[in-house]
Amino acid sequence: MDLQGTKEARTQEEGADGPLDAYGAGSGRSKEYHKSEGRDSRHETPANVHPLRRRQPGFSYPHGARSSAPSTKTSRPRDPSPSPEAIDIPQNLGLSSRDQRQLRKANRHPPVTKKTLSELDLPCIMSNINLRMDANFDRDLHFKPDLEGEKGRRKRKEAADYWDSMASEIAIYAFQAAQAAQSGETDDASSTSRESGKRTFEPRLPGMFETLQEVIKTLVPERDHPSVMQNLEVSLLMQQVRKGVLDMVALAEWLAALLKTHCAPMRDEWADKMVEQITEGSQSQDPKEIVNGLQTLFAILEAMKLDVANHQIRTFRVLLIEDTVPFLTEYFESKINRGGIQIESARQWYLSARDRAQQEDEEKSPTSSQPDDMKPLDALFRGICDQLLQFTPPTEFPETFFFDSERLWQLRGTIQNLINLEIAWYIFESYVHTQKRYLSARDETYATFRTRIWSLMEDGMDLTSRADSNAADDDDPDLRGGTRWTQNMRCISLEIARFACAACCLDNVVADEVMTPIESALEWHLSNESDLFRYFQNTMRSKVMAATLASAQKYLPLSPLAICESQRIGPQQPSTGPAALGASSSTATSPSASAQSPTSQQYDIDRVGMRLAHIGVLHWRVWAPILYLKEEIADLDPPAFL
Repeated sequence: MDLQGTKEARTQEEGADGPLDAYGAGSGRSKEYHKSEGRDSRHETPANVHPLRRRQPGFSYPHGARSSAPSTKTSRPRDPSPSPEAIDIPQNLGLSSRDQRQLRKANRHPPVTKKTLSELDLPCIMSNINLRMDANFDRDLHFKPDLEGEKGRRKRKEAADYWDSMASEIAIYAFQAAQAAQSGETDDASSTSRESGKRTFEPRLPGMFETLQEVIKTLVPERDHPSVMQNLEVSLLMQQVRKGVLDMVALAEWLAALLKTHCAPMRDEWADKMVEQITEGSQSQDPKEIVNGLQTLFAILEAMKLDVANHQIRTFRVLLIEDTVPFLTEYFESKINRGGIQIESARQWYLSARDRAQQEDEEKSPTSSQPDDMKPLDALFRGICDQLLQFTPPTEFPETFFFDSERLWQLRGTIQNLINLEIAWYIFESYVHTQKRYLSARDETYATFRTRIWSLMEDGMDLTSRADSNAADDDDPDLRGGTRWTQNMRCISLEIARFACAACCLDNVVADEVMTPIESALEWHLSNESDLFRYFQNTMRSKVMAATLASAQKYLPLSPLAICESQRIGPQQPSTGPAALGASSSTATSPSASAQSPTSQQYDIDRVGMRLAHIGVLHWRVWAPILYLKEEIADLDPPAFL
């Protein structure tokens, strides 16, 4: 199950425009709704994790479980024998081969069931680790059907096949009822022929009525359950269907009245639409229109459950956030004691990061080192920053960061894009210098340059948009910007060349002698761990670490809720006008000159620092006492930085 903030998910008000695009109506982490994958079914839910971000061993058969069937002949799997409830597919009805195949192969249950919606129950919400973690970082978190990407496409197709098969099934029931009325045969006449499993199918309508009954009972008060049981008695409904006397319009009107009593007023229009569709289908004897009404009905039920779940998230948000550290500490201590999680490699990772940090501090002057009480936390941030800044993507983050891995990948993408932008700016300045020109208003030019390059990327690469996106759905295996920058390499090079021509007072038409060297230089430095990359990498490391530690020192005495609320304010937005930035003339030809960061870059770095500090401080409060510093604080009072 996934969660998604307001920029990506529909608000409840937007839901009034029509049914949620759920399950075959069209459409965000079994799991049917957006959320990250966890490790324990009691507490966590699966995620869409990028292959490079989470390595899984391939499937292996248990010992002795491999098939021992003779391999001399490949036998074709047989269709299972039809059950006593199987129904013949009338050949006289003229169903196409596709319709017959869907009747036999489509899912037996509707896309929305009591089981799929159980992920939205309050106990699951309160015990979901991913939700608790995400609530700390997204104020407007709420559930949304997970119908994006390849997984969503597959689910939409399965749902469409189910509803198409339901339309064919309704047509078969109507045909058989009419045939029985004409010939005077009994209800069992439809189950006389069983010569071929391919000419029969397992009915779905009884299961749909049963699912409808179960789901509605979870959404209405117990006092309404007797009425639900009476009006949705499956055996009675199916008897009426087989005889061709079921009043679907009356049933739809009763359902609409019941749902309007308990759902939000914005759903009333959907309920009326459902009645209209079923009425039109019944009057015109069009099974597809009846099915459209049933789709709308199940979309309303799902929307009602989502409304309840999202209301519960808002209601318990403060509790979820404030209880984050105690909940996670108790949970992980329990898993460690049971041997359910292997974290020794994470401890070794931290000890290595601490040793490197100590060695770096010894090489610096004493005045540049961190205070002693901040050094353990400083080592954690240095270790993470090294992974965020390295040229090649890390194989994985430490196991203890499992529930923060997507946020860390998003930060890595932001940092690497900032480095790429600095490389592009340096290439531009270098070309201008080779033409013996200079920039009369460097900072103003940089602000325009930055905006233009950013606009060429698919969805922008600022921290806000990256944080709101699902990095697991990104096809870029590096997240250093490889795919985005490579796909847009020529456009970016052309834009740099245009800036160069403007700065050098050349013709507006970009000639090959301007474009070619710029494109070659850009491609080389973005594809190789060059000295230029390492320079900007080191520069970015010092800036990110400074911003992160400054934020961490402010967050240490705060509660999780106070830290979360502080993220809403963020650093002060930069002003890019020349009066605010100050026009400057420069003939910068070295990375040191190019790296004189304008305010706009510092704003992004401050945002990265705030978010990384937020992740790190919460992580430290959970894992320092039970892993990183367990031995050091065993006989001591917890230090201030815990």
